[in-house]
Amino acid sequence: MSKPKRPTPVELMLADASAPVEQRREFLKMLLHDPSPDAQAAVTSIFTTLSANSAEQLHQQKAQELAQVLKQLEDGPMRPAFFIEMVPKNGFAAPQAQVVLDDGSSACSMVPDAKVADSLRRGDRVLLDGRGRAVLYRLPGSPNTGEEAQLERRLDERRVELTLRGQERCVFLASQELADKLSREEVKPGAALVVNSRLALAYDALPTAEGHTHWKYLSREPVPDIDLQRDVASPPACIAELIEHVRTEMTQPDVSRRYGVHRCVMRLLAGVSGSGKTLAIQAIISGVYRVMSEVTGVPIEQLPPRVFRLRMSEVLSYLLGQSDQQLAQFFKSVEEAASQPFVTSDGRSFTLPVIAVMEEIDGLARARGGYDTVYDRILTTALQWLDATRPELRGKLILYIGTTNEPEQVDRAFLRRIGATIDRFGRLDRKGFAAVLQKHLNKVPVAANNGVAPEEARRALVREITTWLFSPNGTDRVLVEITYAGSTTPVARHRRDFLTGALVDRAVQEAARAARREEIRTGETGGVTHLLLLRAFENQFRALADQLSEANARQYVDVPDGVRVATLRRVPQPTLLPHELQRAEIP
Repeated sequence: MSKPKRPTPVELMLADASAPVEQRREFLKMLLHDPSPDAQAAVTSIFTTLSANSAEQLHQQKAQELAQVLKQLEDGPMRPAFFIEMVPKNGFAAPQAQVVLDDGSSACSMVPDAKVADSLRRGDRVLLDGRGRAVLYRLPGSPNTGEEAQLERRLDERRVELTLRGQERCVFLASQELADKLSREEVKPGAALVVNSRLALAYDALPTAEGHTHWKYLSREPVPDIDLQRDVASPPACIAELIEHVRTEMTQPDVSRRYGVHRCVMRLLAGVSGSGKTLAIQAIISGVYRVMSEVTGVPIEQLPPRVFRLRMSEVLSYLLGQSDQQLAQFFKSVEEAASQPFVTSDGRSFTLPVIAVMEEIDGLARARGGYDTVYDRILTTALQWLDATRPELRGKLILYIGTTNEPEQVDRAFLRRIGATIDRFGRLDRKGFAAVLQKHLNKVPVAANNGVAPEEARRALVREITTWLFSPNGTDRVLVEITYAGSTTPVARHRRDFLTGALVDRAVQEAARAARREEIRTGETGGVTHLLLLRAFENQFRALADQLSEANARQYVDVPDGVRVATLRRVPQPTLLPHELQRAEIP
């Protein structure tokens, strides 16, 4: 180790505190301006001494910082916690605070800084030293993430009763911020709270959602472009009735009140799959929006969403209470939307209707008393919300529309609650089939022979296919034979017994694709021909027959109520259709 350098006489004189400062300053100035070697040597010696002293001070400072870091590493990282309350002094030298750590354990830690102690409020986030012995800092802000719970009531200045996700009622400690909001009545029972169930602590209340963005079941799909005259063949009466109801309620509500007609209407659309229930709902939605646009003077695309959709797959949960809660949320959202006025850009206010579509209602309102009591409770919840005598529902313009493929499974009480109004959608008869086929053919090009106009060619095509299926002398062979339990005589089922709007749509689409391929292959403009359409229908019927069984026959063909299908036999079909056979025989 090197010996410390001894100061020179010049340095000693400059460092002499007894000498006046002015004298030492002038002496130093004289040395700096003196070019002699002795003066320059003295200045160099002064700079060297100062550098040595500065380096030693820096070394001591770094050593102290390193010691602090090592001590922090030894103590461990600072630990976050929640402040609960100050502990009475009881002879302690420093204030003590009760805190709860994130693992749920409690501790009493001292608060060395008096300012920090005075600023702490219940529920504040704080940092402790590594061993949890002292509260060092108060973190700014309050926790804004956690579990969501529903406030039931306030018990006292510190505690609240709330309901967690699983419907369990618990008593939690309320933060001071939440307690202050409760005292100011800014938070009321039913509000959503942010909580930490492990610590049994409620932080704060979630802000109330505004507008319609929080409605989970609100459909934001575009309004269907459905024209009743253009797109719906043989429209069911329920479409016009519901549209007219909305028009009357928006233009002449006093007439309805004079006759005691309820504003809220409930209908059940029942029928087999593909019979037109979905198309009817789309036509109702489109018609209602047209009425709203006419009455308000607002274009359809600028009107707010007014359609809610309930699917049982979105409601049912393995937690029974959660299923009830989600179902109640659907009905609550519908009623909230029906209560909110719509204000136009020029300041006019309107009460717009709400359409609530409940798909496959038999999953929600199946007959009670079965093996699964879960559905009994869900149905009870639905019946309570659909009670038209409730003040919350009375006077609201809501169209509740349910759909089902199996109306016999719907609970009788539910049917009475919706007014026992069932609109049945069945399979197509001769007139209905011709109308539906005409509607679909209007959307595709049809081959015209011998200069026949396209419209006449379409009508001729509809007549030919209708005659094939419905004429007593036609060529509609038996497709399947069904034998009912208790009978030995099979019942013949023809192709016409399986007709639905969906089947017609699929057949026309298949024929259109075949005509498109032919046009691309030949390069000549053509269209759907009689033979292409006939083959497309035949393919659809045969594919349907392949799916039939004794268990599912009721879904595809009309079967008398209370009768069980014992056997089902598919009748062999020729490889070529009569028209194809005739064409093959032509040389």
